[in-house]
Amino acid sequence: MATMPFRLDGIGLDGQVAEFGVTAMRNQFRPEIRAGGVSTISYDDNHVNFHGMIYPKPFGIQAEWTFGTAPQWDRTLGAIRSQRASGGYVMAMYRMPETPIGQLIPFARWQKYRGGWKSAINAPRLETDEYEVGVEWLPLKELEVTLNYANVSRTEADERRTGQAKGDVIRAQVQWNY
Repeated sequence: MATMPFRLDGIGLDGQVAEFGVTAMRNQFRPEIRAGGVSTISYDDNHVNFHGMIYPKPFGIQAEWTFGTAPQWDRTLGAIRSQRASGGYVMAMYRMPETPIGQLIPFARWQKYRGGWKSAINAPRLETDEYEVGVEWLPLKELEVTLNYANVSRTEADERRTGQAKGDVIRAQVQWNY
């Protein structure tokens, strides 16, 4: 893994910091199989990941994308094999540190993934598309409240089914930092 932060003062974004990096992994993985236990075969699980962030001051953006191979159920063969996997997200945010009700950080995020879900039984193929908007509110330095809405489209997380789950999700989170 390599990552490098640097200031953006030279391009007129005084005080704003960006960070870019890359991660690489060579691995073998034995997924859990439906017949019981763990596969006796090790599958390639190799990835290269690129990430970047411009920290919000007040506008920020972060992104991460991965490319590689991972264990994945192959419907045609009726077996697990190492196949291409790729996906990532892009998120934009706007930090408002001083409002009458505390700090607010509205955000929007887009996410996509195509590849195996190696931690599920038989490493089923996932196809995920998600759009999300929300706001993080810090009424106190120690208290974070996050509310968000997401529109989700995903394939079934089971190699035996071919359904597509589509829907809307509303999430709420309260976090106390100490």
